Amino acid sequence: MSADALDFCLGIGRAHATLTLKLDEDLGAFHGLNYEDFTLLYLLLQGDDGRMPMPDLARALGLPMSALIRKMLLLEKTGLAERVAGPNGDSRRHAAIRRGGRLLMQAAVTTVEAICADAVKSLDPQRLPDIHAALRVLCQDDAPHA
Repeated sequence: MSADALDFCLGIGRAHATLTLKLDEDLGAFHGLNYEDFTLLYLLLQGDDGRMPMPDLARALGLPMSALIRKMLLLEKTGLAERVAGPNGDSRRHAAIRRGGRLLMQAAVTTVEAICADAVKSLDPQRLPDIHAALRVLCQDDAPHA
């Protein structure tokens, strides 16, 4: 790996850490969530009927199944999400967002959108699609590894 690639990857890590700290701070202060819980609930909002198979959700979050189950237990206790049977004969367990989670997320999404808009304001708006595409390539499971 070249020094440029190393610096680039370390920069991504630093940007992620900085953004996560800000999101954790504001989500916690205004909505009682942390960024990881927000991300989980946001993925469920985007899923079919507010649900997603547990293995797919774990993969999307980059978590082992045991960590996802621990998170789900906490979200179940607060009434934001639940584990349910899969629809239409799907034998896998699914995570589903509950009504309370949907209501909380309406406000939380607005907060996160504002933080993200502020975070990228110094970037050239015309370059954002290219930057986003590059980050998505880095996130692919079949990305080449050194």
